[in-house]
Amino acid sequence: MLKARYYSTSELAKKTGTSRQVISAIINENWKEKRISQSTYDRITKEMHDIGFVPNRTAISLKKNKKDRIGLLCHGPLYSHTSTALEKLNHYFLGSQKSVEIHMSNEGELCKAIKDMMGNRVDSLIIILSPMLPNFGEPDLRDKSLAPFIRPVPHFFYNFPFDVHSKDVEKDLLACGSHLIGFSRPDAYTPFLQNLLKKNRLKLLIDDKIYSLLEKCRQTKELCEGLDQVITYPNPQGGKLNENPFLMGQNLARDLLPKIKDSKSDFIVTFSDGIAQGVAHYLDEHGISVPSKIKILGFDKIDSIDFLKFPISTIEVPVDKMIDKLIELIEKPSKNNFEHICPTKLHLE
Repeated sequence: MLKARYYSTSELAKKTGTSRQVISAIINENWKEKRISQSTYDRITKEMHDIGFVPNRTAISLKKNKKDRIGLLCHGPLYSHTSTALEKLNHYFLGSQKSVEIHMSNEGELCKAIKDMMGNRVDSLIIILSPMLPNFGEPDLRDKSLAPFIRPVPHFFYNFPFDVHSKDVEKDLLACGSHLIGFSRPDAYTPFLQNLLKKNRLKLLIDDKIYSLLEKCRQTKELCEGLDQVITYPNPQGGKLNENPFLMGQNLARDLLPKIKDSKSDFIVTFSDGIAQGVAHYLDEHGISVPSKIKILGFDKIDSIDFLKFPISTIEVPVDKMIDKLIELIEKPSKNNFEHICPTKLHLE
């Protein structure tokens, strides 16, 4: 791999026939106080431009300490509503002129990424948890080596999956001073299941990743037990981060078509709105119209959903409320530890 070649202050001093102290004074914009001449300033800044010299901003910020710097860590693949959250944070950071350092980390690398950001002396830390991580990031959050590094820095876990992990994960993070901002996945499906029972639509074809979450919660498990039929199918997204969700939905519907015809399900529950649209498109091409013959539930309520061809039901992730809470905590730091659970909203077609 090619590596960046940065000039050091020592190399620049040698190249310009000056000292590191002179270079440092020019970089830190106090050269007049150090009685450095205008001609020397002009000569050195020209040389800096000619050779592409860029000062080490980390070192400069530690010396100047003019404003707080926020560390933003995207842990796992950006996907759907977490991408929307990142866009909203981008607008906030630009509008407020916050100094931000962005890192990305993969499964198994959370602690290492946090250590790297702390090495750059961030003053607070936002960790966006991807819904695409195995078991929503539980192995990383359980890592015992995490606590000593997050404890000294004000930090916020965004998109924390409440009621998915065991309670001791939340308890351990709160003990480290964490603010957990997110929503309850099982609670998100409770109104949907209640509506099914109320409408006597009792046959369900559901993504097994979603069903495993419903099985962990007593209320949603009991609601599922009240249905006449629950058939699960493998989550189609595992490891397919580059695949278009719409095409993924089409392929899923092709595989499920025999089950759909045999089971005469009332609802198909999918992992995202994109997958739901792909399923609806394929079924419509094969004579099963949506939503008249079968209904489909997506997830996220993507911005374009009202303009899509096939009407589907969906669960709206409370991105605006979650981001508003995060910004509130950034602007008005609290010494208390909180779980910030934002309610989802069911949209039925």
